[in-house]
Amino acid sequence: MRANIYKELSDIFHSQMLALTLEMFAGIFIAISLDKILLIPGLLILIPGFMEMRGNISGTLSARLSSGLILGRVKPKWHRSKILRGNLIASFALVIADSIILGLAAWLVTLVVFGFSSMSVIWIALGAGIISNIIQVPLVVHMTFWLFKRGHDPNDIMGPYVTAMGDVFSTLSLFLMVILI
Repeated sequence: MRANIYKELSDIFHSQMLALTLEMFAGIFIAISLDKILLIPGLLILIPGFMEMRGNISGTLSARLSSGLILGRVKPKWHRSKILRGNLIASFALVIADSIILGLAAWLVTLVVFGFSSMSVIWIALGAGIISNIIQVPLVVHMTFWLFKRGHDPNDIMGPYVTAMGDVFSTLSLFLMVILI
């Protein structure tokens, strides 16, 4: 029992340290790119909600898969599972809907507060959401399965990891869309 507690504490500690490191890189990237952020009206308004969205959607996906693995309803491999397929579809639908809502909110605040209208912030949010989801979802599923196969509880590890990874992919995909648009 005692060894199990130390194993869980070690898992949680190491996942938090990894998350802190990844978050620091995401913050540094935002600081370096601040001049580009300020060029597009509404982008500064979009960033906090967008970064939060990535962690929430991927975190929920990981938690649902972890619960399914622990209960034996999901097998730790990529196969035709109704539960896995449903969760993947839900994560993509949520990203599309949330990205559009966040983009519209950033556009509306920019219009009302600054009197400036640029629809590009909506396209940036939508494109960045889809790009980051295409990258992050397979990683989340793979890491959840990998941890479970090795005897770890993905619920202990994936939360901080997914949130930090989401922030990194969010910032990179946002700035990729800024470059493209």
